[in-house]
Amino acid sequence: MSRHIPGRRPGWSPPSWRLPLSIALRDMRGTLSGMRIVLACLALGVAAIGTVGGLRAAIQGGVASQRRAILGGDLSVESPDPLPADLAPFLRAQGLRIAEKTRLRSMLYGPHGQRMLVEVSAVDAAYPLVGAVTVDPARTLSSALAQGVLVEPLIEDRLGVHPGDTLRIGTLALPLAGALAHVPDGASSTSLAPEVMLSQARLEQSGLLAPGALVTYRLRIALPDDRMQGRARRVQDLARTISQRYPEQPLRLRDVQDAAPALTQVVAQVSQFMTLIGLASLLLGGLGVASGVSAWLQARTETLAVLRCLGASSGTIARIVSLQLGLLCGAGVLAGVLAGIVVPAVAIHELAGLLPVSPDAGFHPAPLLLAAAFGLLVATLFTLPPLLRAVRVSPVALFRDDPWERRIGGWRLPAVLAALVAVLVLLATLTSPSPWLALGFCGAAACILLLFRGAGLLLRLGAGAVSRTGLARTGLGSAWLALGLRALHRPGSPASAMLLALGAGLSTLAGIALIEGNIRAAVLGQLPVDAPSFYFIDIQPDEAARFDAVLHALPQAGQVRQLPSLRARVVAVNGVPVGQVRASPQTRWALRGDHGLSLSAAPPPGTHIAQGAWWPAGYAGPPLLSFDADLARGWGVRVGSTITLNVLGRNVDLRVASLRDIAWRSLQLNFAFIASPGLLSGAPHTLVATVGSSGRPADDAAILQAVTDALPNVTGIRVADVLGEIGSLVHRMALALQAMGVLALLSGALVLAATLASGQAARRREAAILRSLGATGRQLRAAWLVEFGVMGAVAGVAASGVGAALSWLVLHFVLQAPWRLLPGTLAATIAGAILLMLLAGLLATRQALRASPAELLRQG
Repeated sequence: MSRHIPGRRPGWSPPSWRLPLSIALRDMRGTLSGMRIVLACLALGVAAIGTVGGLRAAIQGGVASQRRAILGGDLSVESPDPLPADLAPFLRAQGLRIAEKTRLRSMLYGPHGQRMLVEVSAVDAAYPLVGAVTVDPARTLSSALAQGVLVEPLIEDRLGVHPGDTLRIGTLALPLAGALAHVPDGASSTSLAPEVMLSQARLEQSGLLAPGALVTYRLRIALPDDRMQGRARRVQDLARTISQRYPEQPLRLRDVQDAAPALTQVVAQVSQFMTLIGLASLLLGGLGVASGVSAWLQARTETLAVLRCLGASSGTIARIVSLQLGLLCGAGVLAGVLAGIVVPAVAIHELAGLLPVSPDAGFHPAPLLLAAAFGLLVATLFTLPPLLRAVRVSPVALFRDDPWERRIGGWRLPAVLAALVAVLVLLATLTSPSPWLALGFCGAAACILLLFRGAGLLLRLGAGAVSRTGLARTGLGSAWLALGLRALHRPGSPASAMLLALGAGLSTLAGIALIEGNIRAAVLGQLPVDAPSFYFIDIQPDEAARFDAVLHALPQAGQVRQLPSLRARVVAVNGVPVGQVRASPQTRWALRGDHGLSLSAAPPPGTHIAQGAWWPAGYAGPPLLSFDADLARGWGVRVGSTITLNVLGRNVDLRVASLRDIAWRSLQLNFAFIASPGLLSGAPHTLVATVGSSGRPADDAAILQAVTDALPNVTGIRVADVLGEIGSLVHRMALALQAMGVLALLSGALVLAATLASGQAARRREAAILRSLGATGRQLRAAWLVEFGVMGAVAGVAASGVGAALSWLVLHFVLQAPWRLLPGTLAATIAGAILLMLLAGLLATRQALRASPAELLRQG
């Protein structure tokens, strides 16, 4: 006697999953060969997202766990001017621990005249407040600094020096005490020069702290009790007190949340970009999933038809197929997650010596869960349509071909697919550090999909039109040419799917190559003919005549230009405080920090005035300013506007007299701010000079040696050396971009393979029919090469256009960098597309031509 359960219809019972599970597992035995590409497509995309997310989490976790050591305490106070004299006593009176650190660039001289640009760090006896400096050979920091100086191992290698050798900094000669194996706050700032550490007292004896020298003064503050409650609020209150106590001082205050801003920003931007490329590979792999699942289920048509003959309902069929696809796709996602666990661990081990912080080698589940969620969403999105087609298989399929490719009517499937797409977009946007960038990526992905679908449709229509006009039947090889063109527009042609598979992958690769090429061109491009070879800084005004005399006596030295240099920070624009100025995103950076300010009675050589006019000779009125025209547009500044600058603690109002178009890429001596002489002429300052040369290393070495021997406090910066350091950074970044580009191309290749595999049976039948009609194997190969060659050419042209558009968008809106077309990259993209498609055609046709026509016709 059946028992009625309230809320259920009489006679209703929950669907049983035991029998479908048993049938699904039994049917899957030995039938997984066609699903390997599906597993690879899912695993590759999930692994890419999980790996990038895992590396990002490890680096950010390392920064988070070492924030106090990286910052050097709980609060850091930095200034380009000497810190207020009463600041340290004020902090000590509150029971706070403090340590001072002074940084500047200078030349380091070896015992035999070797020299190189270094970053000098002078510390007091209390440094470091948090963490420890590791010295090689092992000893305490205080004892090592009492003996001499410490240098990074790179300096020992380049100068060929060893402990005990005498080094010179400025006018001070000191023995080398050892190497800096580890500096806890090394990631708190970025530098293109290796570090030298000495005591604060020795720096004061070196003669480098002359008025106007480019120096950064830092004060690290630590609360008395490392375990005290309310630490964050106490630090915020302290920062507010210091800001209010010294409102006119150019102080920059950072707490542990901003311990390594440059590192965290770079990691976030690079990982964001690489995650989006990984998601693109996963979406591209979804096309392979759709093709592979369709082919796999189509091969099971007879099995499904037999089940229907035995009385299986559509619901039972749906449960069987869902279980099979769920198990298979789940295995692919799981494989990607496992790779996302292993690869970051290996990468962290390999990158341990290259990163300024030690990554957190612990387990980070959040990126893996996110990657798995993306994988499952993409798998569901692309397996749902073939699953519903499989459910509709009827018993009639046992007696005649079942119309597998028929469309599924109704509104439910499009609605479900739209919902899945919305969830995918929402997940990508909400989990991205830059939601607008992620949303733009999703929009670009949709546009690329539509574009290649449209290109496939135009290709089919164009091939049909050409074959119908008879143009393909003229000339040499007319039979195979016409056959190849007709294959592009025949019913069931895979042209659209293959075009999308190869084109999308090549678009990503072409876009990455164009971005990389433009970055290389912008940073490492050919220098202008009149570009200087050296910048010399920290020249004192009373040393200018001697500096000129040394260079004029050198035949290797070319053109010499000098300008005064002061440090200034923007306080207000047209009376609006700097924090409230509405600046464009591209120019907002210039409102922060301090900048170079120069004085000049006449326009420097090469000056191009866009608006206004230079002040007259002998001008002695209120201070005027010549300003960068690009920054002026971003700030809303015009001729006649007022910009307030803080110079050495004093606010000065300068009226804008002219706007200049500055060619920064010329590498000439350019300043965004140039003021009229007069009021600021008496301010302590240094001179900055540029010197030209032939660029030969021997000539540059002679110039550097002569100047720095005569003026030990002057620092020479060789342009070629700086570009070399930047080039190594760009090269490492390019390797990461190239790896992601190869990943996208590999995903496209897998999709291409899945598409070819899904159409292999139809191609074998077609080959059998044509060979029965008298076609030779050579003619079939030629016809198929025409088919694949035309698809490759169209895919290459479309991918070049899409890649160029993507690179322009990224460079213009994300990196705010100039863009130019690189024809060589686009030509390589087109050639690569044709080559890859021809190779795919050869592999596809080789198997089809091996089949016996009689055997295939009997099977048909």
